Order: sequence, then C-alpha cells, then structure tokens
Amino acid sequence: MAPIASSGPEILAYGNLDGTQTSWLEANWMYLSWAFALFGLGFLVARFPLRDPLWHGWLAVVMYCFHQAEEHARDFRGWRYAFVPALNQGFGKQLFGEACPPGVVSCPLDPKMTLIINTVAIWVGFGGCMVFATLYPDRFLFAGSLSWGTAVVNGVGGHLLQVLLTQSYNPGAVQSVIMVPLGLYIIWGTKRPWLCLANGLAFHVLAFGIGINLVLRGHAPEAATTIAFNVLAALLLPLAISWAVKHPSDGYAYRPLW
Repeated sequence: MAPIASSGPEILAYGNLDGTQTSWLEANWMYLSWAFALFGLGFLVARFPLRDPLWHGWLAVVMYCFHQAEEHARDFRGWRYAFVPALNQGFGKQLFGEACPPGVVSCPLDPKMTLIINTVAIWVGFGGCMVFATLYPDRFLFAGSLSWGTAVVNGVGGHLLQVLLTQSYNPGAVQSVIMVPLGLYIIWGTKRPWLCLANGLAFHVLAFGIGINLVLRGHAPEAATTIAFNVLAALLLPLAISWAVKHPSDGYAYRPLW
C-alpha cells in the first residue's frame, strides 16, 4: 500500500526496532536542519563575492540540510516525516523486506536509524570535512567536492530516478532538481569529477548496503553500527581520498564557476 499523509506520524508513534519509543530528538532533528540551512545560507549569501573552494564546500552542507527538511520535516504536499514511509514501503522494502518482521512499519528505517544517518553523515560527515578543509586546505580542500559527489548520487538514485520510474513525487525530489545540477556543475570545476561520483557511490554502499544489512540481517547493534559506518563513509573516506590525491604539484585547482 502506498504511503499516505498519516504514514510518517504513524512511524513516529510506532517507535524503533529495538522497542524504544521515539525520542524528542528523533522526531524533531529535521527542524534543526532547517535552522542550520537558513543560517548557513545567510552566511554564504554574505560571502557570495568570494565563492572560493571553501564556499562551494560549505554550500554542500547547506544544500543537504534543505534536502533533509523536504524529506523529513514537511514535504511539498505538506506531509510530515514523509521520506521514511516512502522508502520503507518502496525501494527499501525491495532491498530489505525479507529482513523486516511482518507488520513492522519502522523497517528498514526507524526513527533512531534515520536520526543517526542524517546527523552523522551530513552534520558530522559533510560538516567535518569542511572543518578539516578550512583548517588544512592544502590536504583536505578536495573533501568538499567529494561530499558534493555523495549529494549528487543521492539526489539522482534516491529521488530523480525514482520519479522517472514511478512517475510520481517522492519527498526530496523537488530539492534534488536544484541540488543535482548544481552539484554536477561544481564537481565539474575540479579535475576529478568521476572520483567525486565514485565517492558518492562508495558512501551508499558502505552506509546502506553494508551498514543496514549488518543491523537487519546480522543483528549488529543499531546505533553503534550506524554511527560507525556513516563516520567511515561520510567523513573518514573523503578525508583519506583528499589526503591521497591532493598535492600542490598534481595540478588540482578550482576555476571560478560563475
């Protein structure tokens, strides 16, 4: 059965796979993303004349916070917490349905896993990459472009492709119409756009293909496993790639994008 307007609140009321009730943070973290997005946008607008590599990297954090707001706060239909039931009853059911207990609406994603994935991958991962890029630009400046690769892969595979296949809206699709072309434009300003996209694919394999499978099929601890794989995929992997490929003599450079 396709999700309806009450499906998201039903999942929040149902609680988590471990039997715990949905916490205040699990139900409301996405409004903090709204605040981060609006504050970050104001900061970037004020520094718009600069538009250097750091500016473009922080833009990835801001854009994805807006993406989270459409997915998990209110989508363009006004539905609350709409992405999780859309995934659980759609693509997620196809991938993980046999590992979910019958009749459990909070599977494969429950409010706890959704909170951890989004806050660790974006706030800690994307944001952490940019902190390192700001402090040590000679080694980690490329990490911001790698985060853009993750955003592009998510927008295409998780949203725009689903729109084409189903001929219907999904939460996050409208913002992806903006985020994906912008991200492609930015990573094409580097000399390694395909490495950026490969990093995005690697993130989804690690965080979703392996991490969620370990939780659902391997019965690994949900919180610890989800945190570990999202830190690995969104923070440590792009920092390692940036460290390995970025060297002053390798010809890597940003050109002004607009």
